[in-house]
Amino acid sequence: MSSNIITIYGEVPELIEKKASEVIEQYLDAPKDEFNFVKYNLYENDLAPIIEETLTMPFFSNKKAVLVQNAYVFTGEKPPKELNHNIDQLIEFIEKYDGDTLILFEVNHSKLDERKKVVKSLKKHAQIKKIEQMSEEEIKHWIKSQLHENYKDIKQDALDLVIELTGVNFNIVK
Repeated sequence: MSSNIITIYGEVPELIEKKASEVIEQYLDAPKDEFNFVKYNLYENDLAPIIEETLTMPFFSNKKAVLVQNAYVFTGEKPPKELNHNIDQLIEFIEKYDGDTLILFEVNHSKLDERKKVVKSLKKHAQIKKIEQMSEEEIKHWIKSQLHENYKDIKQDALDLVIELTGVNFNIVK
């Protein structure tokens, strides 16, 4: 199993992005810049240059991270435009990759399509992290921390009212 292939998936894009940023920052041990960090979007980019970038040695830095957003190839979702991804090339890459560059796939979907060969290969050879919807206590803590960062405070009854009116849904609360 390659520890440098990571897939993060879930229903809340903001939480997925936050987790991806944490993983990348921890891996790089340095601020992100154009030499050690590359970002792709599978809605706009083909897989071949992404794989090529991952296999290229880091330039002017010790480590490199490649972030692949909207990695819908692991779900049942259809591509938004005429992109012809070579899934067999991706499967071969996942199965044989042993490089030092971190490649992180962000999947904004509640689950991966277990029937796909690429997902089976991913489960066998990569790390997969599911990001769950926040609990009520986690949302309350998040609201308090966001307000605290902006030098604001909230009373408990007001916080309870916010949760009561919005429900336990991060997408609405944010």
